[in-house]
Amino acid sequence: MKRYFFTVLSLLLVCALVFGACANRPELPAEPEATATPVPTAETTAEPTAEPTATPEPTPEPTATPEPTPEAPLVNPLTGETVTKDYSKTRPVAIMVENNHWDPTITPIQQGSISKAAIVYEAQVEQITRNMFIFMDLEDVQNINPIRSCRSYFVSTALSYDAIFAHCGFSADGLEYSAPMLANLVDNDDININEDNGTGFRLAEYPYSGGVHSMTTTGERLQKFISENGTRTEHSTDSYDYGLRFAENAAPTDGSVANNVRIVFPGTKITSFEYSAAKNGYTGFNWNAAIADANTSEAAVFQNLLVLATYTQIGIDDHYHTAMSTYECEGTGLFFNGGYCEPITWKRGAVNEPFRYYTADGSELELGIGHTYIAFVSSSYGGATYN
Repeated sequence: MKRYFFTVLSLLLVCALVFGACANRPELPAEPEATATPVPTAETTAEPTAEPTATPEPTPEPTATPEPTPEAPLVNPLTGETVTKDYSKTRPVAIMVENNHWDPTITPIQQGSISKAAIVYEAQVEQITRNMFIFMDLEDVQNINPIRSCRSYFVSTALSYDAIFAHCGFSADGLEYSAPMLANLVDNDDININEDNGTGFRLAEYPYSGGVHSMTTTGERLQKFISENGTRTEHSTDSYDYGLRFAENAAPTDGSVANNVRIVFPGTKITSFEYSAAKNGYTGFNWNAAIADANTSEAAVFQNLLVLATYTQIGIDDHYHTAMSTYECEGTGLFFNGGYCEPITWKRGAVNEPFRYYTADGSELELGIGHTYIAFVSSSYGGATYN
């Protein structure tokens, strides 16, 4: 019994010690409750994902603004000279002018407006020669004289330029009649100069003032007639090809020296030229007198001389008329510019086509910028000599 008492007492002491130790033990802080990570729902706005930053394109180097292409300068298609008017569609005007050695007081010193003509032709008629002046513009052109009659080969030559043609009468005789050739001119572009239509007048100071050697016209009179009569003043194409090419330096320096030129026509008439560097061209002489403009008394100056050989017949009838081939043919020739000369060839197709000129190697001939004198000579007699 006693033993049992001590056993129970020992157990109580042990429990007291245990509970006492527990009572004095410090409390540990409570663990925080775990916070659940919310699961995103449809309504949950997801944080925006940053867009990748694009690599900037390299800034191109600034390109210089190109300079505008300057417009081609306007030129006179018969001379190559720079002008202020557009002549690309304008028809030239071809006018017959006397060159008569029987009356030296009239010619050559009184050939009015020869220096204004872009191109001057000379060809045989009967036992003399005659000129044809070609003007690109009649503005400010004063007296043109002495006006004379035409021949078929002059008409055909004017047709190569699609030119308005002015003359005082025409030849109805000869192997080649002028009248059928004049039929190629339509739209009032065949102008017969006379007092009745207001295109012509007589100069009293001329010898034979009432005769054939005194007929005169002016640029103003011709322009008035052209305007009032509905003459066609433009080519039918945008830009007419005259067969002429120009260059700043056209002198054939690899050719022969030609400071003096002597041209002999089939009827033995002689025209000569002398080159002047100071005048930048050739001055001419007829009947031992200078070829000069009656309106200014100044010598006419030509930058280019063309001597074209062609089949020619003289004295074909009682009036000693001349026949000459100027279309549907070809021939040889000489080109003079800058005191030099070179041989050339030329050819022409139909009567409404231009003349074409070629150098010895077959290239198109380039004329010097300026005025041109062209002579038709016989392919069998006469021609040109030079030194």
